[in-house]
Amino acid sequence: MSTSDVLLFDSGRFPLWFRVPAVAFGLLMVWFAAALAAYALFGMRLGIPMSDGGSPLLGSLACLAIAAFWIFIWFAQLQILFDSTRQELIVRTRGYFRSHDRRISLVGSREIHMRHVRSGFVARTWEVSIEFSDGRREHVASIPSGIELLAESLEVATKLPVRRHDKAA
Repeated sequence: MSTSDVLLFDSGRFPLWFRVPAVAFGLLMVWFAAALAAYALFGMRLGIPMSDGGSPLLGSLACLAIAAFWIFIWFAQLQILFDSTRQELIVRTRGYFRSHDRRISLVGSREIHMRHVRSGFVARTWEVSIEFSDGRREHVASIPSGIELLAESLEVATKLPVRRHDKAA
């Protein structure tokens, strides 16, 4: 983060009371995946009664995928910054091993849109995008809450109008 970067939004990390059980469940799923693989490859039972039904390899891979999701919760974070010298939005996502910065130039942009959209059966998120004068749109981020503060700070920092679309699609 350089001196010209202004922090506009920080999702923060999940609360510790949620992250600790999530990592514990993720590690349990890793152990379950190892137990399935050990039973399939070597016939060893690691404390779990096994039957011969189903595919142990597929079950082991499914357990690893579930574990990867729950362990990722420990690391996940989203930040949106504004670089005033370059006139760019920086979308910083933090993952397992590093953070990734995606820069979006605001040169030629007309306005910022925030749409309240459905994401799943009952959940709703805010889709933040930038509309440019040539008609194209660029997706910035999907944000579950805290949109009022982001809209205000985006408007002040970028000097662009922010249009909110509250109707869920």
